[in-house]
Amino acid sequence: MEIINKILLKSILEEISNVMNEEKQYLIELDGAMGDGDLGLTMSSGFRGVYEEIDKIDSDDIGIVLIKLGMKMNSIVPSTMGTLISTCFLKAGKEVKGKMEINLLDIAKMGRASVNGVMERGKAKIGQKTMLDSLNPAVEALERAVHENLELKKAFEIAYEAAKVGAENTKTIKSVHGRAAYYGEKSVGKPDSGATAVMFIFKGIFQSFK
Repeated sequence: MEIINKILLKSILEEISNVMNEEKQYLIELDGAMGDGDLGLTMSSGFRGVYEEIDKIDSDDIGIVLIKLGMKMNSIVPSTMGTLISTCFLKAGKEVKGKMEINLLDIAKMGRASVNGVMERGKAKIGQKTMLDSLNPAVEALERAVHENLELKKAFEIAYEAAKVGAENTKTIKSVHGRAAYYGEKSVGKPDSGATAVMFIFKGIFQSFK
């Protein structure tokens, strides 16, 4: 079975960082329409920071690495989205603590732990126009990939596609969380910026396998 170790994790973080940098302006504009407009900057700086941090972590334990990266993300990006992404790192890390290599089953479990962590921390549910609406479909795709015994590249391809559809579907939902909630019905027709950012995370992961 294919595995991811610390070296491959670093290359994945680099690609996510590259995607966030490329999409920074789009996220700024999307977030600015119904938020404070800083999402592009925070995601770009946050993922650049965790990519640069990984070599400073004196451990090959994927769980420990992810937990420390989550703490780093939280310190770099003191915002709601930063806190929720940090939560994903922390919950995923706890799921695989003690493992130097992780496989697709581990990754699916990490994803599910991340979804549960975001729901708990953000007090949000799936279908409420948040990052969960792209994160959960992507995790469901990874869980299906486990049962179908897919290779990692294919698994992350379908996870990215699921995240893309999920983010697009948030256009039909009225915002009930955060600053966007103040816009009420006016939020319909625009994709959620957090869900879009998560979609870009999965884009980066998939591209790292290409």
